[in-house]
Amino acid sequence: MAANRRFAVAIHAMGMLAFGDELNVTSDDIARSVRTNPVVVRRLLAQLTRQGLVMVKLGAGGGARLTRPPEQITLSDIYLALGEGPLFQVPLLDETHDCAVGRNVGPVLTGVLLRAEKGLLSELQTITLADVIGKVMRRMKRQGCSRNMPTAVKTRKRKDG
Repeated sequence: MAANRRFAVAIHAMGMLAFGDELNVTSDDIARSVRTNPVVVRRLLAQLTRQGLVMVKLGAGGGARLTRPPEQITLSDIYLALGEGPLFQVPLLDETHDCAVGRNVGPVLTGVLLRAEKGLLSELQTITLADVIGKVMRRMKRQGCSRNMPTAVKTRKRKDG
Protein backbone atom coordinates (compact mmCIF):
# COMPACT_ATOMS: atom_id res chain seq x y z
CA MET A 1 0.00 0.00 0.00
CA ALA A 2 1.33 3.45 -0.89
CA ALA A 3 2.63 5.53 2.03
CA ASN A 4 0.02 8.27 1.60
CA ARG A 5 -2.78 5.68 1.57
CA ARG A 6 -1.35 3.95 4.65
CA PHE A 7 -1.39 7.28 6.48
CA ALA A 8 -5.02 7.94 5.52
CA VAL A 9 -6.05 4.39 6.50
CA ALA A 10 -4.18 4.72 9.82
CA ILE A 11 -6.06 7.97 10.62
CA HIS A 12 -9.35 6.33 9.61
CA ALA A 13 -8.60 3.29 11.80
CA MET A 14 -7.61 5.37 14.80
CA GLY A 15 -10.73 7.48 14.36
CA MET A 16 -12.79 4.31 14.60
CA LEU A 17 -10.79 3.19 17.63
CA ALA A 18 -11.79 6.41 19.35
CA PHE A 19 -15.24 4.80 19.64
CA GLY A 20 -13.70 1.97 21.66
CA ASP A 21 -15.51 3.01 24.82
CA GLU A 22 -18.75 1.95 23.11
CA LEU A 23 -17.48 -1.28 21.54
CA ASN A 24 -14.16 -2.99 20.89
CA VAL A 25 -13.31 -2.33 17.28
CA THR A 26 -11.75 -5.24 15.37
CA SER A 27 -9.50 -5.27 12.32
CA ASP A 28 -12.43 -6.75 10.38
CA ASP A 29 -14.58 -3.74 11.31
CA ILE A 30 -11.90 -1.33 10.16
CA ALA A 31 -11.18 -3.32 6.99
CA ARG A 32 -14.86 -3.21 6.05
CA SER A 33 -14.97 0.53 6.62
CA VAL A 34 -11.85 1.31 4.55
CA ARG A 35 -12.53 -1.43 2.00
CA THR A 36 -9.28 -3.29 2.38
CA ASN A 37 -8.09 -6.67 3.60
CA PRO A 38 -8.06 -7.18 7.39
CA VAL A 39 -4.42 -8.30 7.12
CA VAL A 40 -3.49 -4.81 5.88
CA VAL A 41 -5.29 -3.31 8.87
CA ARG A 42 -3.61 -5.73 11.30
CA ARG A 43 -0.18 -4.73 9.96
CA LEU A 44 -1.00 -1.05 10.44
CA LEU A 45 -2.34 -1.72 13.93
CA ALA A 46 0.87 -3.62 14.75
CA GLN A 47 2.95 -0.59 13.77
CA LEU A 48 0.72 1.74 15.77
CA THR A 49 0.92 -0.65 18.74
CA ARG A 50 4.74 -0.79 18.59
CA GLN A 51 4.77 3.00 18.74
CA GLY A 52 2.44 3.08 21.75
CA LEU A 53 -0.59 4.65 20.08
CA VAL A 54 -2.81 1.54 20.11
CA MET A 55 -3.24 -1.49 22.34
CA VAL A 56 -4.67 -4.75 21.07
CA LYS A 57 -6.54 -7.45 22.97
CA LEU A 58 -6.51 -10.83 21.22
CA GLY A 59 -9.16 -13.51 21.33
CA ALA A 60 -12.90 -13.54 21.87
CA GLY A 61 -14.18 -10.10 22.77
CA GLY A 62 -10.88 -8.65 21.67
CA GLY A 63 -10.17 -5.64 19.57
CA ALA A 64 -8.01 -2.56 19.51
CA ARG A 65 -8.18 0.67 21.50
CA LEU A 66 -6.31 3.95 21.62
CA THR A 67 -3.76 4.21 24.43
CA ARG A 68 -4.64 7.84 25.07
CA PRO A 69 -7.48 10.24 24.26
CA PRO A 70 -7.74 11.45 20.64
CA GLU A 71 -7.11 15.00 21.91
CA GLN A 72 -3.60 13.86 22.85
CA ILE A 73 -2.71 12.19 19.54
CA THR A 74 -1.53 14.38 16.67
CA LEU A 75 -1.52 13.48 13.01
CA SER A 76 2.24 13.86 13.23
CA ASP A 77 2.30 11.10 15.89
CA ILE A 78 0.42 8.81 13.51
CA TYR A 79 2.55 9.69 10.49
CA LEU A 80 5.81 9.13 12.37
CA ALA A 81 4.51 5.87 13.88
CA LEU A 82 4.20 4.42 10.39
CA GLY A 83 7.95 4.88 9.88
CA GLU A 84 7.65 5.48 6.16
CA GLY A 85 10.97 7.32 5.90
CA PRO A 86 11.34 10.45 3.81
CA LEU A 87 8.17 11.65 2.11
CA PHE A 88 10.03 12.46 -1.09
CA GLN A 89 12.64 10.19 -2.66
CA VAL A 90 15.18 12.00 -4.83
CA PRO A 91 17.65 9.98 -6.89
CA LEU A 92 21.19 11.22 -6.39
CA LEU A 93 23.66 10.76 -9.22
CA ASP A 94 27.39 10.79 -8.60
CA GLU A 95 30.02 13.10 -10.12
CA THR A 96 30.72 10.66 -12.95
CA HIS A 97 27.22 11.06 -14.41
CA ASP A 98 27.36 12.58 -17.92
CA CYS A 99 24.69 15.25 -17.45
CA ALA A 100 25.60 18.30 -15.34
CA VAL A 101 21.92 18.93 -14.51
CA GLY A 102 21.51 15.30 -13.44
CA ARG A 103 24.56 15.57 -11.15
CA ASN A 104 23.28 18.73 -9.46
CA VAL A 105 19.50 18.65 -9.39
CA GLY A 106 19.33 15.92 -6.72
CA PRO A 107 21.14 17.80 -3.95
CA VAL A 108 19.14 20.97 -4.69
CA LEU A 109 15.80 19.13 -4.67
CA THR A 110 16.75 17.21 -1.53
CA GLY A 111 17.14 20.46 0.40
CA VAL A 112 13.91 21.93 -0.95
CA LEU A 113 11.87 18.79 -0.30
CA LEU A 114 13.30 18.26 3.20
CA ARG A 115 12.13 21.77 4.12
CA ALA A 116 8.70 20.98 2.63
CA GLU A 117 8.49 17.77 4.65
CA LYS A 118 9.45 19.62 7.85
CA GLY A 119 6.66 22.11 7.11
CA LEU A 120 4.19 19.27 6.61
CA LEU A 121 5.21 17.59 9.88
CA SER A 122 4.97 20.92 11.66
CA GLU A 123 1.41 21.38 10.36
CA LEU A 124 0.45 17.79 11.26
CA GLN A 125 1.69 18.48 14.80
CA THR A 126 -1.04 21.13 15.18
CA ILE A 127 -3.90 18.79 14.22
CA THR A 128 -5.17 16.19 16.67
CA LEU A 129 -7.09 13.03 15.96
CA ALA A 130 -9.95 14.67 17.88
CA ASP A 131 -9.90 17.57 15.40
CA VAL A 132 -10.32 15.14 12.50
CA ILE A 133 -13.05 13.19 14.30
CA GLY A 134 -14.89 16.44 15.05
CA LYS A 135 -14.84 17.46 11.39
CA VAL A 136 -15.99 14.01 10.30
CA MET A 137 -18.84 14.08 12.84
CA ARG A 138 -19.98 17.51 11.61
CA ARG A 139 -20.00 16.26 8.01
CA MET A 140 -21.94 13.17 9.06
CA LYS A 141 -24.50 15.31 10.87
CA ARG A 142 -24.99 17.51 7.78
CA GLN A 143 -25.56 14.32 5.76
CA GLY A 144 -28.27 13.20 8.17
CA CYS A 145 -26.34 10.38 9.87
CA SER A 146 -28.19 9.63 13.09
CA ARG A 147 -25.56 7.65 15.00
CA ASN A 148 -22.07 8.68 16.02
CA MET A 149 -20.69 5.15 15.77
CA PRO A 150 -18.99 4.09 12.52
CA THR A 151 -21.32 2.06 10.28
CA ALA A 152 -19.05 -1.01 10.14
CA VAL A 153 -19.08 -1.22 13.93
CA LYS A 154 -22.78 -0.36 14.24
CA THR A 155 -23.65 -3.16 11.79
CA ARG A 156 -21.60 -5.72 13.74
CA LYS A 157 -23.07 -4.58 17.06
CA ARG A 158 -26.59 -5.13 15.81
CA LYS A 159 -25.69 -8.52 14.37
CA ASP A 160 -23.88 -9.74 17.51
CA GLY A 161 -26.19 -8.39 20.17
